[in-house]
Amino acid sequence: MARRSSLSTLELSLFPQPTSAQANQYWYVTQRPWPSLLFILPGLLLFEIGTICHDGWDGRGNSQLVAPFLIERLVESLRTGDQTPQLLWMGPGLLLIAFLLAWHIAARHPWRFDGFVLAGMLGESLLHTIPLVVFGRLMLQAARPGQNHALWLDSVIRSFGAGIYEELVFRLICITVLVILLIDLARLPRGPAGIFILAASAVLFAYQHHPPLGAEPFAIQSFLFRSAAGLYLAGLFVFRGFGIAAGCHVFYNVIVVTMGAISHPGG
Repeated sequence: MARRSSLSTLELSLFPQPTSAQANQYWYVTQRPWPSLLFILPGLLLFEIGTICHDGWDGRGNSQLVAPFLIERLVESLRTGDQTPQLLWMGPGLLLIAFLLAWHIAARHPWRFDGFVLAGMLGESLLHTIPLVVFGRLMLQAARPGQNHALWLDSVIRSFGAGIYEELVFRLICITVLVILLIDLARLPRGPAGIFILAASAVLFAYQHHPPLGAEPFAIQSFLFRSAAGLYLAGLFVFRGFGIAAGCHVFYNVIVVTMGAISHPGG
């Protein structure tokens, strides 16, 4: 049997052949890049348009969102002339779209799927958010400070960007690169290497919130919670797909921001 391409081996769980009847079941369809792209596209557009309306062209650089900031620095390193500011703004979103499309094409998955899949992904994302919210409340014992309506709306918009782009950088890209390096190239045992990859992506996700990349002062309790949350989201990415992991992350951010605004309005 021919060996799968590197992008196909990103699917750490075994998949049936794309043309088989089993592959058209909901469990497998949701893990494909094309449905994931269609699912997260409204949130991606909301964040990009909201960033322009609230902050202007330079706003995202000041938004303390590390993941899109890192992607923008990569795009900026490919400076090509006067169109760089526009290219810089479009870079993270275009990279995400290109990555998912390339993965889908390389894996040779079908483009068609039933419409109920997106509704199911929405319900699953909300359902998978519950353990994160409960664990966060138990471990951190506090909601975020309250905000007025304008600041709350701004935080909600940023929640979409943080959820989608952090899943892109710390799950899709990070896990992809580590799978290629450790499993495809170094030929390490799949099981132990997979555990290390998921743990490493979770720790990197937690660490990026603190200096020198993030702006939040280091606190061991927050770091441990985010590491655990990162491991949970990595598991969702592997077994339920990028779209559901990103949806869960976005909904968790929105819920936490909203709970803080309700608990302490105008703070």
